[in-house]
Amino acid sequence: MTGSARFWLVLGMASMLSAVILAALGAHGPLAPSSALAQRWLATASLFHLTHSLALIGFGLWLGQIRRPCHLPAALLLVGMTLFTGSLYLLVFTTVHFPPLITPIGGGLLMLGWLAWLFAVLLRRPIPAG
Repeated sequence: MTGSARFWLVLGMASMLSAVILAALGAHGPLAPSSALAQRWLATASLFHLTHSLALIGFGLWLGQIRRPCHLPAALLLVGMTLFTGSLYLLVFTTVHFPPLITPIGGGLLMLGWLAWLFAVLLRRPIPAG
């Protein structure tokens, strides 16, 4: 396994751990939201955080199977996930409110990350088996 593949695997696993911790805090901790809207924000943040953490793990596995590494898709997913879920977590757990455009910018970067990964899969040749 290459160092860059390992990097994305470890980062995805660390992100998954933080997603589980934040979801547990939001469900059982003293910061658990009481309003239905904040609970919806937490559910959305948790879903996207967990899903895209798994995507980073998958990206690390995929990266080990191609000839020329391409890190743009994972970088877009990471930044998008951070902005999208981070802004929602801040709304749920603090009184800090980011500018309203942060969340949709994060969502747009997530879409670009998936699109970039799609093109990378279509354009990159796998390493031959055996």
